[in-house]
Amino acid sequence: MDIRLLNNDDAYFAYKALSASQIKAYDHSTYAFWKGSCFNPDKAEDKETDALIFGKLTHCLLLEPEEVENRFVVQDFGKTRRNKEYDKVKTLFPNKIIVSPAEMDKAQKMVAEIRKHKLANLIFDGGKCEVPFVWTDEETGLDCKMKADAIKKIAGGRVLIVDYKTSSDISSVLRWPEKLGYPLQEAFYRMGVAKKLNMPLEQIDFVFVLQSNIDGEEDVICVAGCDYDTQTTAADIVRHHINAISTRLTAWNETHDAEIFAAYPAKETMRYSNWYLQRGE
Repeated sequence: MDIRLLNNDDAYFAYKALSASQIKAYDHSTYAFWKGSCFNPDKAEDKETDALIFGKLTHCLLLEPEEVENRFVVQDFGKTRRNKEYDKVKTLFPNKIIVSPAEMDKAQKMVAEIRKHKLANLIFDGGKCEVPFVWTDEETGLDCKMKADAIKKIAGGRVLIVDYKTSSDISSVLRWPEKLGYPLQEAFYRMGVAKKLNMPLEQIDFVFVLQSNIDGEEDVICVAGCDYDTQTTAADIVRHHINAISTRLTAWNETHDAEIFAAYPAKETMRYSNWYLQRGE
């Protein structure tokens, strides 16, 4: 089994391989996949958004607190990152991620609530955090990559994968997990860890730790997992998507035909809904 560990985040994000986020994008559409795919030579550079930066901060505080000072610097740059003051601070600290005092305070508050939550804290305790690695899919030869928030051994010789996410509407995530593709991420991660550890898939467990990011509701925390039917269906979908992506990538590498990943490669048909067609009856 071809497994390669990557040394850091830069190496992970630079490595051209299929990830869970690309699987989720492909589930939406081939166009969505290609637009943000590392395999697309014309892919736009990822933008530095407030949400992305805050997500990195909370993950680092929770999972790698010893790295916070190395990666982040707290500076007051005003109300937005789209101003000259932020650009000035960025110039002074070119190798740091700039966060505001308010962002740091909120992130620390959220992590403190995780630590106070008995089940969530127990789940993270003793886990090996933020280990990125790459493996080669045996059926397609396509490189795949993942970086679980935490992986730990549990009773019965089993292994638990943990993924931490924040949300403004946890109840919707629980009711409609397909909306954000979380079951697909679980299936992809379980596949990767099973290959990395050379273990049966049935011995790999997975949970999401969901936390509200609404001000004043940081103590709303939920530990959630997918049921068996959802797991097996998601695994089938992931397998199908990997095969389909590999086929399309092979065709594109041979022809560079833009239609392979076009949003609408063929003629579509418009039709009134049944309700509208029958409105006069």
